[in-house]
Amino acid sequence: MFTIKKSMFLMGTVVSITIIHDNIDYVRRLMDEAFSEFKRIESIMSIYDDNSEVSRLNKQGFLESASKELISVLREAIRISKITRGAYDVSILPLLEYVDKKSDYLDEEELSSILDLVDYSSIEIRGENIKFLKKGMKIVLNSIAKGYAVDLVSEYLVKQRVNHALINAGGDIRAIGGRTDKESWRIAIRNPFEKDKSISRLKIFNCSIASSGGYERRIGKGIFPHILNPRLKKLSSSQVVSATIITNKALVADALATGLCAMDPAEGIQLIEDLGEGEAMIITDEKEILKTKNFQVYEDD
Repeated sequence: MFTIKKSMFLMGTVVSITIIHDNIDYVRRLMDEAFSEFKRIESIMSIYDDNSEVSRLNKQGFLESASKELISVLREAIRISKITRGAYDVSILPLLEYVDKKSDYLDEEELSSILDLVDYSSIEIRGENIKFLKKGMKIVLNSIAKGYAVDLVSEYLVKQRVNHALINAGGDIRAIGGRTDKESWRIAIRNPFEKDKSISRLKIFNCSIASSGGYERRIGKGIFPHILNPRLKKLSSSQVVSATIITNKALVADALATGLCAMDPAEGIQLIEDLGEGEAMIITDEKEILKTKNFQVYEDD
C-alpha cells in the first residue's frame, strides 16, 4: 500500500487529500477529479467570484433557475440557522462587511439597520428560485460550502472503491475508513492559547470533524473576531474560543462548529446533546473545556 497526498489552495484555504491505495496512477487520476469537484463547488458558492450563483443572488436579491446543489446547501444552512436560533445565520454577510470596514467605533443606528438584514427567515425558496424578502440582504456559505465539497468528494472516492482516505479543507475533515482496517486516522486539535501545541488528539473512522474559532482570524482592523453573533445586538466577544464537532457529514460539522462559537458554552453543549447528531468540545476564554458525554470515545489515550 502507498500513501498518496496532494494539496491545493481552493475555496480560500488549503485543501489536502490523502489516499492509501496500491495503485498510484489510479489514485492520481482520482485526485484530479476530486480537486475538480472542489473548483466546481467554489464556482457556484464563492462570494469572491462575481459570476458565481451566490454572488449573483447577493447582487440582485433573487436568483432564478438556481442549481439543485445551491438550493440543497442553502436549505441545510437555513436548517442549522434555525437549530442554533440564529447564532449561526447564513445571511450574516452584511454584518461582516460592515464590521470589517470599521475600527472600534460602531454607530448604533447603522448597526441596528444592518442587524435587521441578518434574518435567515427572510430567505424564500420556491422551486428553483431564491429570493430575499429584505432589500440589502446577502448570504455567505463559506462556513458550510467547504464541508459540502468535502462530503461530495468523499462520496465520489467511496464509489471509486477507495477504502482509506482523509479529505481536509482547512480543518473541515472527513475520513473514509481508517488509515488501515484496524488503525483510525488521528487528528490534532490546536490549542487556541498556544497555537503551536495541540489541546487534544482524536481518533476518527468513517466520520467528519470540524473546528472553528474566533481567534483564527480578526476583522475590523483586528478588533473583532470573524465569527459574530447577530442575536446579541452588540458585538462583544463570545465566551467560546474554539469549538469542535464530530458528526457524520462535514457540511453539518462545519456549520455547527461555527454556530457554537457564537453561543453560550453550556447552551452550545446542550444543543449538541439534544440534537443527537454528533459530539462536541468547546474551549472558553477562561480556558475551561466542556464536552458532550460521549466525546471522550474519540479521544486518543
